[in-house]
Amino acid sequence: EVCRRLMYAQSLEAARCIDEGIVSPADADVGSLLGWGFPAILGGVISQIDTVGSSRFVLECDRLAQNYGARFNVPPALREMADRGGRYYTL
Repeated sequence: EVCRRLMYAQSLEAARCIDEGIVSPADADVGSLLGWGFPAILGGVISQIDTVGSSRFVLECDRLAQNYGARFNVPPALREMADRGGRYYTL
């Protein structure tokens, strides 16, 4: 649970930055891997969302928000993407 809270909080912040046009998904991933040592096995902060699946990620964040507070609130664009089963990266 602690690991999920730590990893998901970082992905949510990156998703907010993408929504605000601050960074691209690829730049967020590379920056998280090389900049602060995000676990490479997860692919980066945005790739983690795609790996988990946006719908499942949002459901987990909603649960975390209920239990641990507003820092786990999902940005609207990510919620919309999850509603339509979208991804940040297309295969």
